[in-house]
Amino acid sequence: MNFKELESFNFEEAKITDSVIISFGEFNGLDEIHAVDKKLFDEIPEEIGRHDGHIVTLEDDTEGQFFTYGNNAEKLFKTMKPILDEFDFLKNAEVHLSFTDKSKIIRNLEFKLSES
Repeated sequence: MNFKELESFNFEEAKITDSVIISFGEFNGLDEIHAVDKKLFDEIPEEIGRHDGHIVTLEDDTEGQFFTYGNNAEKLFKTMKPILDEFDFLKNAEVHLSFTDKSKIIRNLEFKLSES
């Protein structure tokens, strides 16, 4: 494929949506991370949002993040919270909510999961 062929694709500009990012510390292996992923994939209603997965440091299992997107970060987080509360390793996780308007981030909110 050359550049001219690449230009012929009609890529849609991605709309920025609200996001909920959960940043966590030490965990006990990928099975624990996959259990959270599965619950978030399965239990977040499509009309509220969608879970996009995670990243982790595989060298020493010391940190990672879960990424979830929707049209209202507050509603999305409220849907996620009971799931997140089931996992001990997330007790001190940091929550990052980003709110958008017309595809621009208008506000960010950060707090500890244990404080919510």
